[in-house]
Amino acid sequence: MEFWAEMDRAELVPTYGSEDSGCDSEKQSGIPPGPSVAQILPRQILDLSDEVLMLILELLDPTSLLNAGSTCRTLYRVCLSDSLWTRHCRFFFRLSLCDETFPPKDAFRLLYIWHKVYSTLPYNRQLQDLLFKTCPPPKYWTQWLVLEEMVPLPPVQLPDYEIEELWGIGKECVLESHRVSDDQSTEQLYKYTWKELHNIAVLQHEHLGNVMKYVLRKQFVNSHDELEWMYHQYCRFRFQWMFAYWLFGVSKPCSRNLRRIYLWWQTYSKKKTFCWGTAGCDVQYFASLHRVTEDYWRGKLAKGDETLGIRTVENYFSMCKSLLAWILGRSWGRLKQKKISDPC
Repeated sequence: MEFWAEMDRAELVPTYGSEDSGCDSEKQSGIPPGPSVAQILPRQILDLSDEVLMLILELLDPTSLLNAGSTCRTLYRVCLSDSLWTRHCRFFFRLSLCDETFPPKDAFRLLYIWHKVYSTLPYNRQLQDLLFKTCPPPKYWTQWLVLEEMVPLPPVQLPDYEIEELWGIGKECVLESHRVSDDQSTEQLYKYTWKELHNIAVLQHEHLGNVMKYVLRKQFVNSHDELEWMYHQYCRFRFQWMFAYWLFGVSKPCSRNLRRIYLWWQTYSKKKTFCWGTAGCDVQYFASLHRVTEDYWRGKLAKGDETLGIRTVENYFSMCKSLLAWILGRSWGRLKQKKISDPC
């Protein structure tokens, strides 16, 4: 490789005529001074060959690779290399794209966005409205859902030809025991749970990677504006969604216990805390009551990882709960029911 060859030459070439050499005979011999090591070594990363840049970029994660490609045209061109994104598809999704016509970077991008958006289903009201509004959901989203083993949606009824078109499941794999007798419909409908459809698709295509490739081939001709908008919303509000779901998305006994721990020894407004868990409550105000929840709300906790950050919040209040239980078990009457509240 050119970079390593230049390094070897740099170790062998002497630096004639340097000020600290002290060799007057070399200065008087008339031999022209040779190139210095600083003149041979690349002065910046863009002087490296594409092969060496590829070796360096292979060490980066997808986010860092995108950031590197946004710096200049040269790195953007190298970061678009199919081999880099094929490697990430294989590592993150166990997906081999050696013989596919669509770009591996676009395939990785779509799969990454879909998995991130779907992971927000428990606390993403917009995605819930979209998926639960009709049964089955719109065709675009129905095709993505087969990639997930656990889908909290009711069973779906579809004709056999539509099942084959959506997920490549042949008619021979559609069992007659799942056939639905409907006198009002002229089509033969088959009722399956989402987990059954997922298992049949994996069995039909031999493994999940082939199911992903089939779905990607179908989805590449579609517009992904709605999915990208969902991902944009996720990037903006993921901490707020997760925090509200953690604070209010529990059973009533657990909610009362958490509220007790959360408001203990805090200066708070009764008017704002009265509507705890309702649609009109000020979630941002609740986050501001504790420094740890305020940092999480602003994305400053756990280096911006919303999942790891909410676990940190849970551990913090679990520790507070244990400390409160220990205090109430002592004979400290003056601390048992100490609450500071602002009536306004």
